[in-house]
Amino acid sequence: MPEHSPQEVSNTETCATGSAPGPHRIHPLAVRRTLAYATDAVSYLGVAAATVPLGLLVRRTVGEPSRGLVLALSALPPAIATAWAAHRESSTHGATWGKNRFELRVVSEEGTHRLSPGRAVVRNVVKIGGPWQLGHVVAVSAAFGGFDQRDPLTIGSTIICYPLLGLMSSLVICGSGRGLHDRLARSCVTDVSITADHRR
Repeated sequence: MPEHSPQEVSNTETCATGSAPGPHRIHPLAVRRTLAYATDAVSYLGVAAATVPLGLLVRRTVGEPSRGLVLALSALPPAIATAWAAHRESSTHGATWGKNRFELRVVSEEGTHRLSPGRAVVRNVVKIGGPWQLGHVVAVSAAFGGFDQRDPLTIGSTIICYPLLGLMSSLVICGSGRGLHDRLARSCVTDVSITADHRR
């Protein structure tokens, strides 16, 4: 599949909020963005699997780990995935592997240029690192008896986690298609297959 630089995308194809569907309408790119994320998630699971030997080594070395140590180790896969996605989206690719596969690009909301590394990091911390680690906090804390102990961290992270995921998903699927991560990083996702078709 050909690579398309973010610079090739026209302004009207990037953040054209004026032509966006209404707030209750499905965004035209919702399905492709979902498939792109699912494709990326497969590689992220590979990162998580690669850290399993580290966890086994720690358990063998220090014995039964504390909740804090487990949470610290669980933060490694989200951090790696976040850094990799940010690198891809701020590079000349302008997209993760999944987005590239489905001819999508991440660009700045100001125009056609690609995201700066800082904004790409913000985008992917909000999209990948934060929610993934928040899920880890819920799961690990529950495994350590957090619900039985009425632990504030366990209960608070659970209350935040699921509504946050619902909000993030609904913003991407409906209306302008700009998720919470896009709004905070001032970015948007565009369809570069349109530009490619125009050149054929």
